[in-house]
Amino acid sequence: MNIKKILLLILLLTAAEFSSAQVTVVADPAIDLLVKKHVKANSEGRGFPGFRVQIFSDSGNGARERANEKRSSFVSKYPDVPAYLDFNNPNFIVRVGDFRTKLEARKFLNSINVEFPYAFVRKDMIQPPPIE
Repeated sequence: MNIKKILLLILLLTAAEFSSAQVTVVADPAIDLLVKKHVKANSEGRGFPGFRVQIFSDSGNGARERANEKRSSFVSKYPDVPAYLDFNNPNFIVRVGDFRTKLEARKFLNSINVEFPYAFVRKDMIQPPPIE
C-alpha cells in the first residue's frame, strides 16, 4: 500500500512540474505570412478552379428578368444541379453545375443540349462538393 502512495505522490509532483512549463516556438516569419494568405483566400469564399456550363447570356433592357426566367426554368428541370446568376457588365449570365473536370462538364452539356442548344462549357471558380 505504501508503495502505491509513494508512486502516486511522485506522479502528482511530476505532473505539477510539467503543467507549469512553458514552450517557446521559434518560427520563420514567412510562415505567418503564408498562414495569413491562406486565411484570406479561404475567407473570400471564391471556391476553386473547375468548370460550369453556361446556358444563358444577355444584356440590355429586361436582361435580368430573362436571366432569372432561364435560371428558374433550369432549376425546375434539374433541381439537384446548382444554377448561378452572375452579372459581368453589361451581361447577365446563367451558369450551372460545379464540375471538377471538363469531361464531367461536357457529359452534362450533352445531356441538356436539346433544351439548351447554345450552352457551352467554360472555366469558372466552383464551389466544393458537399462532404458525404
